[in-house]
Amino acid sequence: MPDFTSAIAQHKHLSEADQKKAGQATGTTMDDKHVKFLAELIAMIDRKELNASVPSSFLNQKAYDVLDEAGRNAVDFALMNLADQLRIIESYFRSTATPNASPQLQTMIEHFWDMKSRLEIQYGDVLKF
Repeated sequence: MPDFTSAIAQHKHLSEADQKKAGQATGTTMDDKHVKFLAELIAMIDRKELNASVPSSFLNQKAYDVLDEAGRNAVDFALMNLADQLRIIESYFRSTATPNASPQLQTMIEHFWDMKSRLEIQYGDVLKF
């Protein structure tokens, strides 16, 4: 595996501007399921149904209330990670410096789905979305 110095040496021909451009998000289309889910999340945020600063706003309270203490503790811990990921997704989406559809955003959404699905597999339908 090449080290960092040799990797940099291979690309001496790139100007500083080109190097900065290479690190920027690319605007492309995303799968329909990603676009639909993102639109749903943003709409819920705009309607104030979800608030990344209040992770408990993510909860389907009826499903959460029937959990035992250990289950509630595990869900509470996972909510912090979900809230952080939602903040990242929303910030990226709302930023004028990034495209609203990109492979990077699609990956962020997939990571969010993964955390959500692992939580729901173990604890049921504890989330609103």
